[in-house]
Amino acid sequence: MTSRHGGSDRVSTKAKLADEIAILGQLLTSARERAGLKQTELAVKLGVPPSYLSKVENGTRRLDVIEFIRIAEAMGVSPAEIVGELQQELRKKKQP
Repeated sequence: MTSRHGGSDRVSTKAKLADEIAILGQLLTSARERAGLKQTELAVKLGVPPSYLSKVENGTRRLDVIEFIRIAEAMGVSPAEIVGELQQELRKKKQP
């Protein structure tokens, strides 16, 4: 019997998008490094623990759009710039 919200064969969105989340984390790491910021410095600017950024950058924590925008802006980077880079990387991944 399956539950109301899905059965045992249900795969979480996080699991489905693990590769994409990891790519976003790598792009955020690169953007942070280009901005000349350490994780701890960015964490202080955002008012979050450094472990939060570590999880984001290593792809083990998903971001919502508001979190993403706040991180990009704290680095002095346009969120659109990072999204553009992500689109390019995802297109490369799709190519056979």
